[in-house]
Order: sequence, then structure tokens, then C-alpha cells
Amino acid sequence: MANFDGSGTSGTATIPREAAYVVFAQRADARVDIAAWSVQAERFFSTRLGLAEDKRYATGEAAPLRDQARFVVAPSGEAPGIRSAIARPCEADDLALAVRADERAGPGGTGLALVARRCPTVWLISRTLDPDPLALRLSAILASVLLGPILDARVPELFGVKTAREKMEQEARKIGT
Repeated sequence: MANFDGSGTSGTATIPREAAYVVFAQRADARVDIAAWSVQAERFFSTRLGLAEDKRYATGEAAPLRDQARFVVAPSGEAPGIRSAIARPCEADDLALAVRADERAGPGGTGLALVARRCPTVWLISRTLDPDPLALRLSAILASVLLGPILDARVPELFGVKTAREKMEQEARKIGT
């Protein structure tokens, strides 16, 4: 059960890897920088991004290695929604899945597994639908600011922001928006 408090660090929330998009992050800490992330979302994804609950971090304390948040994702001209996200240190199983997914892309892979290896943190973005365009959009936004690939552990598939955007466009065409 998620416990999203103001700091986001005291809860015991978990999101199974198979029920999430896994965004690899080159940042060593898990702090949410909603001001910068919302600028990126608006500028490159025509999306307003906010938090369902305010977040506070204690001044002078080390940045958290784990965090959690509920993001309000509001694409221009589309219905908004809320998606939960958990940040935690990258685990060996995360990297193993990334390598396996990259190998599925063909001889030599895409190289994204090499990028994933440089990422000490992962963000798990919960999916509430199948497909879940808001979770995919939030994953693409975070991947663009945290400079890491996105893993869909269900397939498994490892992809970057460009492919995420293509997937969003494909879904939009399917539903006629």
C-alpha cells in the first residue's frame, strides 16, 4: 500500500516492475524537481505536469535515494490523470532485464543497455490501464530529464524518448485523437 507523504520518503510503497514502466535515471539521488520537470513537459510534450500532493525536502539533508510521488499528467487537449511513481536504487534485476531487452533488438542491440548501466536510480511509473498513454507520457518526460532509457518489462523492450513518442502517436491514432 502506498503512503505518499509530503517528503515522499517515509512510505513503504512498491510497484511491481511488470506493472510499471521502468525509467533509468543518471541522477544518483531520487529527489523530485517538479519545477524543472514541468518546464520540460510543457516545452517538449505539450503536457502540464504537477504533483497531487506537495513535496518537501529538509534543508541541509542529503538528497533521498528513494522517493515516491503521485504526478498529475495533463496533456494538451486530452483528459488528465494521476500516476504513481516510485524511485529507488537500480537493482541487478533491472539491469539484467534491460540487457535482455536490448539483445532482443538484434545483433549488437541498440546500445541503450549501456546507458542503463550508467544509471544508479530507477523510477517505476505505475500503469493503471493497458495500454496506459499517461504512464507512457510520464515515462517519456522523466526519461528526457533523467537521461535514461525506458524499460517495459512485460515485453521486455528497452527504448528511448523518440520511440516513446512514436508509441504515443500510434496510440493516439488508434483512439482517434
